[in-house]
Amino acid sequence: MAVISTVTIGTDTFSVYALTADPNADATSFWNGRLGAAATAWAAASTDDQNRALVAASDWIDRASTWPGTKTVSSQDRDWPRDGASNACTGEDVADGTTPDAIATATFWLAGNIVVDPTIVDGPGEGSNVKRAKAGSAEVEFFSATTGQAGDTRLPVTAHDYVRCFLDGSTSIIAPSGSGDDGSSAFDCDDFTRSQGYS
Repeated sequence: MAVISTVTIGTDTFSVYALTADPNADATSFWNGRLGAAATAWAAASTDDQNRALVAASDWIDRASTWPGTKTVSSQDRDWPRDGASNACTGEDVADGTTPDAIATATFWLAGNIVVDPTIVDGPGEGSNVKRAKAGSAEVEFFSATTGQAGDTRLPVTAHDYVRCFLDGSTSIIAPSGSGDDGSSAFDCDDFTRSQGYS
């Protein structure tokens, strides 16, 4: 399981998500196994800048996500460890007072990308304000627009993918409803035959 560790920048100490007592080494190991701009930037960054990125990434994880359960200690610096949390992908409970490795992994990924471009922590979310798109006679209308405004703090897709199983409500999908002459469908897995229409 992941841990809450600390990094020191100057005379200040900050709590961050990690796998061991050395979060910088953990993140360096993560990026040593990957290619791309973030891996290159991480390797070239100073230890202080790496630690700053880990702090920013841990902050982002906490402010952009809603988790099940409650903090193990209400006054703790980070949202994890938690009590009453579960893994929605497996249906198993997360042991009280622990932090899944995925939280630290997402932190490392975010930190590397923050080193590449520190402005991403203030960037817009990944949503869209589009409700309807039309080109000629072809038209698509979505059930509702999604949020996508400046200052939106959603996690980038890759970071979200790391932690998705532990997000609050990740097993609940509120489905839209469509109706026909003789019934309606909630578009769940038991209603696929209704897409064939009625005679």
